Amino acid sequence: MTVAPARRVALGMLARVRKQSAFSGAVVSVALGKASLSPADAALATRLVYGTLSAEGVLDEALDRHLSRGVEPRVRDVLRLAAFELLFSRAPAYAVVDQAVDLARGVRPQASGLVNAVVRKIAAEASTFPWGDPSTDRDALARASGHPRWIVDLAITSLGETAAREMLGSGLEPAPTYVRLDPFEADRATAADALSAAEPEPSPPDPDCYRLGHASAVFARPAEPHGWFPMDAAAQMAPAALRPTPGMAVLDVGSGRGNKTVCIQAIASRHGGPAEVTAVDVHEGKVRTMRERLDRSGVPGVNALVCDATDLAAVFGPDAFDAVLVDAPCSGLGTLRRYPEKRWRLDPGAPARMAVLQSQLLEAASRVVRPGGVVVYSTCSVAAEENDGVVSGFLAGESGRGFRAEPLGDLIPLEWGTFRDGAGSFRSWPTSGGPDGHFVAVLRRSSE
Repeated sequence: MTVAPARRVALGMLARVRKQSAFSGAVVSVALGKASLSPADAALATRLVYGTLSAEGVLDEALDRHLSRGVEPRVRDVLRLAAFELLFSRAPAYAVVDQAVDLARGVRPQASGLVNAVVRKIAAEASTFPWGDPSTDRDALARASGHPRWIVDLAITSLGETAAREMLGSGLEPAPTYVRLDPFEADRATAADALSAAEPEPSPPDPDCYRLGHASAVFARPAEPHGWFPMDAAAQMAPAALRPTPGMAVLDVGSGRGNKTVCIQAIASRHGGPAEVTAVDVHEGKVRTMRERLDRSGVPGVNALVCDATDLAAVFGPDAFDAVLVDAPCSGLGTLRRYPEKRWRLDPGAPARMAVLQSQLLEAASRVVRPGGVVVYSTCSVAAEENDGVVSGFLAGESGRGFRAEPLGDLIPLEWGTFRDGAGSFRSWPTSGGPDGHFVAVLRRSSE
């Protein structure tokens, strides 16, 4: 049997992710650009790679039940790919076995017999997977959703049973593609025309956000300005929570490559003109990329700086800004669909470690916001330790004296009413066909 092109390309991508400790998105993009696959095969290869990486630990658990000794990594890649198809895609066993054996012959001919035997054993027990009842057994729920058990426990503790199961149930699905219009790069009509082949649909949180029904129709083109840029819909709540207005002095902490910076200026300009934005990031390469991007798009009123944000008062002095956005580095537990390999690279101590840095950044931001101003705290995590925990710890401490949590109110769209937590903050989690997990809290400093 000849190896199907999608499986052959998928195996090569899995090997590159493993050997380079790379993120899958970049590997998939480059590989598909070179592979000359049909649209159907490209979609299948992408599904196989993302799914295999998402469920990696579960697949290894299944495989190790039938391996008396270790196998070399490239053979394990073949076994993982076959196990994913059998346990999660429910592909026909005969086809998966034959394809796995042929793939093994291509990477390690001596291992083809072992692969044949192990894959047949996985096929024989696939009908009883996840070997337990996910409705009552958290280990079975972890297997069925392709997550480490500790993430299952964290999600249930942080979100509650219902929301956690929604998040876990969507974990093996591709994340929807959202884009935001860039009014500085192109007018709305031009941007909409550039997106037309992708079947855009309006999405919360505001009129500049769209969900693409057919993302490959635009992302397959060579990179060039189109008047829009990819950005998860829930991530757009953080700049909106600043309520930027013309002339407002805004500090954008952790600005990265500038997506939220563009959002801030677009919202301010919609109200009459740009704000005065200072965008800082600790990584020089990101700041350089952001400057090039802002210059190319013609975004006005932004000063981009390399800065250690744990001591902002030393750089800017106290009470320097009307509003500060702290887009805090985090565990990324709300974006695991987009970075499927990450769930097996993280360890259970990651949220606690990140919370220490997040608290430092929030305290630093509190020292540079003026009386009456706001600090907006945001993460892309669903862990309560990184979200509510950081905010409540800040408010209970010396640095939080004079601050209060302020509900986002009507900024949270009606369609996203379930994402409003008890304090009025925004807390989303991944859902089938919905946005990623993000947390946004507004902290108002007393004017007195």
